[in-house]
Amino acid sequence: MVTIFVPYRICPLGAHIDHQKGKVLGITIDKGTILKFEKIEGKVRMRSINFNEEIEFDINEISEKNGKWYDLLKGCVYVLKKYFNIKYGIEGEIFGQLPSGGIGSSASSGLSYLLSLEYVNNIKISEQENIFLFQKVENDYLGVKSGILDQSTILLSNDDKNSILYLDCKNLEYENIKSNKKFDYSIVMVYSGIERVLYETSYNKRVEECKNAGEKMFEFSKKKFSKEIFLRDIPKEIYIKYKDRLPENLRKRCQHFYDEMERVEKGIELWKKGDIEEFGKLIKASGESSIKNYECGAEELIKIFENLNSIEGVYGARFSGAGFRGWCFGFIKNDKKIKMNAKEILKNEYLKIYPQYASNFKVIFVDKKKELKFNLST
Repeated sequence: MVTIFVPYRICPLGAHIDHQKGKVLGITIDKGTILKFEKIEGKVRMRSINFNEEIEFDINEISEKNGKWYDLLKGCVYVLKKYFNIKYGIEGEIFGQLPSGGIGSSASSGLSYLLSLEYVNNIKISEQENIFLFQKVENDYLGVKSGILDQSTILLSNDDKNSILYLDCKNLEYENIKSNKKFDYSIVMVYSGIERVLYETSYNKRVEECKNAGEKMFEFSKKKFSKEIFLRDIPKEIYIKYKDRLPENLRKRCQHFYDEMERVEKGIELWKKGDIEEFGKLIKASGESSIKNYECGAEELIKIFENLNSIEGVYGARFSGAGFRGWCFGFIKNDKKIKMNAKEILKNEYLKIYPQYASNFKVIFVDKKKELKFNLST
């Protein structure tokens, strides 16, 4: 039996712009997916502890997705078969340590499948190749028009708490940027109690709006294009020149993109200086723009966002992931009294308005962590 642990991720800055080839900052945390498996010939047999359900299928007969947890597993087999001659599947069980919703849980569980299938079939490829293989799982099989933020953060981050991953989604240039000053911060994670998979939200609609905005600006500037256009292809001065000709919703999506790109650039410099307070203000500004300009976030998440940013000791907070359901996170002073006070305030304020989520609502504190490796076990 082999065990693999794949961490979840948060994205302090760079919200909703990876699919437009933007620049992002990411961190892995010390919670994630645990997959225990062994090699089995010709088929896959997997049990989900979280869903208390088992799936079995032939690796040569991949059916279409049906919105279930094992779509990711089928998608990984589907994509690997397109590029490699795979003979073996996996048999085992999978467990996610936290509820899904904006923490890269799909990438975490999906990569655990992908890497395990490669392991049993002796497929040796680079981290960069796996980044794009997993994107094909989401784009081609699941139909989610996602970028490469989640899997890149998971595969490329290091375990230094004073480092943060910078990733340019246009050319896959990346760097684990280390602060010149030692940080003493903690990460607070707040779960709304609502779980919803990405392709049931407005995620794809937002991606299409960004694409339409880019195409319109190319047309306004009388430039011809023969390939897919991303907002990263449009200089900001072109946007400034033609923004008044864009419909309001497209103008807002663009405004978020260009402002978020600037927040990432500022964030890099602040991180290098070790200025966690100003860095936190950028996280909050990113969250505000996600609500105002990207127009995402369920009302429950917005309430958590507002509560988090009002608490003493929280440097800055925002939605985690797409923001339609799931988690919020914040950088908070690493002080036991401050953290316990924050936990009490968040619980009381949220459940006063949404008592129906009392059984699922969570406030936890996590650390930065990178532990992506196989362990042999009996």
